[in-house]
Amino acid sequence: MMAQILQEQLQLGIDPDDTLIVLPDEKLLLPVLHGLSGNIEKLNVSMGFPVSNTPLFNLVELLVELQIKRKEDFFNHRQVIALLGHPYVVASDPAVANAKRKEILNDNWVQVPKSFLASSIDLHRSIFREVETDILSYLREILTIIGALDSINDFDREYTFHFLKLLNRMEEVIGFGYSEQTVPSDKTKGAVKMKQQALKSFLRLFRQLIQTNKIPFSGEPLKGLQVMGVLETRNLDFKNVLILSLNEGAFPSSSNKGSYIPLNIRRAYGLPTVEHQDAMYAYLFYRVLQRADNVMLFYNAETDVLGQGEMSRYLQQLLYESGLKIERRVLHNPIRPNPITPIVVKKDKGVMESLAKVIEGNVRYRGISPSALNTYIECRLRFYLRHVVKIREANEVEEDLDARVLGNFLHEVMELFYKRIAERKNSKLIEAGDFAGSDSVIEKLIDEVFVQTYKLDPQKVVQYEGQRLVVREVVKRFAGRIVEIDLGYTPFFMEALEQEGLVHAVKLDSSPSVLISGKIDRVDRKENKVRVIDYKTGRDQLEFDTVSSLFSREGKRNKAAFQTLLYALLYKSNTDWRGFSIVPGLINRMNLFDKDFRFGLKHGKNYIEDVDPIMPEFEHHLKLLLEDLFDPEVAFSQTDNVETCRFCEFQGICYR
Repeated sequence: MMAQILQEQLQLGIDPDDTLIVLPDEKLLLPVLHGLSGNIEKLNVSMGFPVSNTPLFNLVELLVELQIKRKEDFFNHRQVIALLGHPYVVASDPAVANAKRKEILNDNWVQVPKSFLASSIDLHRSIFREVETDILSYLREILTIIGALDSINDFDREYTFHFLKLLNRMEEVIGFGYSEQTVPSDKTKGAVKMKQQALKSFLRLFRQLIQTNKIPFSGEPLKGLQVMGVLETRNLDFKNVLILSLNEGAFPSSSNKGSYIPLNIRRAYGLPTVEHQDAMYAYLFYRVLQRADNVMLFYNAETDVLGQGEMSRYLQQLLYESGLKIERRVLHNPIRPNPITPIVVKKDKGVMESLAKVIEGNVRYRGISPSALNTYIECRLRFYLRHVVKIREANEVEEDLDARVLGNFLHEVMELFYKRIAERKNSKLIEAGDFAGSDSVIEKLIDEVFVQTYKLDPQKVVQYEGQRLVVREVVKRFAGRIVEIDLGYTPFFMEALEQEGLVHAVKLDSSPSVLISGKIDRVDRKENKVRVIDYKTGRDQLEFDTVSSLFSREGKRNKAAFQTLLYALLYKSNTDWRGFSIVPGLINRMNLFDKDFRFGLKHGKNYIEDVDPIMPEFEHHLKLLLEDLFDPEVAFSQTDNVETCRFCEFQGICYR
């Protein structure tokens, strides 16, 4: 608003050389300068800017935290990603920084190796290295490289210059090599903790010192528009005065400075008190207005992070006691929320073309997956957003090991366990003797999966801490119990593990055939029985009432049973199953640890001993579902069951 009003006044002919902008809140300096850019040719800043508000302060904090969180040759992903996205690091080489960030996110690197980060870029080599002793030299080296970059502006070079001065001053006070005097040089665990504590102490000291430092800007004081702090305005006269932040707590500033001397003793001995400060600011306020012809005063009436919305006492006094003609202007942005209306996407020509691409799939396999069909049954709009227009959540490193990550770990461990047996025997036959020493084998496989998932060094022992330790024990228990049950089921043939590429074509009345494809966790065979198995680590139920209930959009439905029956259909369509009964089922935590464990799905009250009798009805409902999906008259709409929206990633779009 200030920049807009000033622009209007300049067009009316006021002289910029006789114009003053007063900033009681120093944090507003950069917003004011950006607001004035393009309108003012010359201006002079006569005030200090807090060093703690510069982007370089944030960079130094990240650098110290990077060393605190470092574990040997690995850096924590939080600081690494933040540093690779920092403007100064990006300025050194945007392509390399963005490529590294993308690779870290795609590979889900929780701990990033130094060898990957310390590339040919000088700034990267200086940042991503081990600091054992001298943290000050480490920071000084990085700041020197940043100050020499051609892609930064004069403001950034000024920040760098003052930070280097501050680091030199710290070295004079605390001596050469801050960490060198306080940290032992050996590599023991205790020494590592002491180094971390020393760096944390350094960071606290640095933050305290930075709060009292300001960058003094220099310019031509006799030319251009003047931007000043409150104290810099004393004994100066201007015809046009604009004062910002006339809020209580900003002008006058809040008196929260701590002191060992009580107020009464201060008064008794004539020491400065709060009243002295208020009187000084009151004098400066009225003094700068004394000979001004045009005065524009601004304050924030909203209660937000900038203040409590209370007008300054000086402005209140001016309004009620001066008798001057005062024009009030209010800038108000009313909140006008848009009404929440149902979202409906009609299937026009463009949408139908995008829907056809869903069937085409990708290079690995074609067709619609069972999970995508589950999504369509739950919510047509979610299917559209996720699979047709392919809206994805921002990619992040998953440090927390949630249920999905736990399930992936179990799948990979069991796949490796049985693949290693088949490779060793060169046979699909699984016998009781193949499970000898299975506990130690599972432990090694868990380590192998952790190394592969988090890109750890395979030559080093995997360190399990926090959630990793919990996940390791859970996967170990699940895998151990599955092996125990399989031991009692031997001998059997392991027909397939994590088998993908299976395709089933459904001929529709209104369009060409639609392909369905999926990846089956496991298929085994014993005598004349083929089991199609889906591993689940959640609370999926084994029972479903009717086949039609699996396709119902109302009430609760068994998503896992629908998916497993679809896997059975895929297996039937791609193998010669005649002479065998196909039994679909889940292995999940709801039944895995039961003493009387029984594999399978329950249709009503009975276990499915052969999927063939219910397949015609299942295929009929599947065809109706796909007819609905590819019907141009059926739009992609929101579900009526709001419970399915609780954990949906598109809540911010639907406002459910």
